[in-house]
Amino acid sequence: MLRALSFATLLLLVGCPKGSSPSSAVDVESDSSGGFIEISMDDEDEDLEAMFGSELMMATAECGDLISLEPAAMMGRLKDGEITCLDQALRVAERQTHKDKLSRVLLADAWAKGDQHRWESIARRHLEEIDRSDPDMCYQFALYVSKRGPEFTDEALKWADVALENRTRWSGELHVKRVNSLYRLKAISAQKNWIYLGEQYALGPTEENSESAVLEARNLAKTLAREWLEYARSAGPDPTLAERLCVSAAGTEEFCNDG
Repeated sequence: MLRALSFATLLLLVGCPKGSSPSSAVDVESDSSGGFIEISMDDEDEDLEAMFGSELMMATAECGDLISLEPAAMMGRLKDGEITCLDQALRVAERQTHKDKLSRVLLADAWAKGDQHRWESIARRHLEEIDRSDPDMCYQFALYVSKRGPEFTDEALKWADVALENRTRWSGELHVKRVNSLYRLKAISAQKNWIYLGEQYALGPTEENSESAVLEARNLAKTLAREWLEYARSAGPDPTLAERLCVSAAGTEEFCNDG
């Protein structure tokens, strides 16, 4: 997780002997009956947030005011010197929370500028080295690389699976929409890869485009299409395209039927 400790308000169940007077630096509401007491850690929570903020500001002091750099990044207005400085600060930062914050600032700037090559590099580093628990970022990256072509199929499937592992962070309609999109992404990526390998095999078999490789790609395509179809049927999205992909890869409707 991005933060090892969370100082949200705690309910600490403590047995308090009748008549005792607990000594504590925090506010305590005691129960005269000798039952449980509630201990508020609000002050400590604020102190921790201030510590994280001040440490981050000190780590990036040479780059400028981080508070003003964030909105500039959202509009794609970071200067080359600021980008270089933030990137260097990220590389030497010790706390993962600092790395995450700096990385997201750089991601926002690259995306706003339309610098896809830089965004892809930062996003890949973020997911591989900093944090992969954000399903939205995994989804966005999987979608991006899936459009790069069949050679990126494995990477697209990998990050789609990581996003699905953290899908409980979504809820309601967004959960259904995102999960359906991820199953769709996986099925279509596998389908395109199977077709691509088949075309390459037709031009002349190679070690990479052998008959067994094409067959393996087809099996994956039909399996992932079936997974998407099952989710669409159970969750409510239109299953029409999933059915077509499933029948196309399987070569038979029986494989794609309910049951």
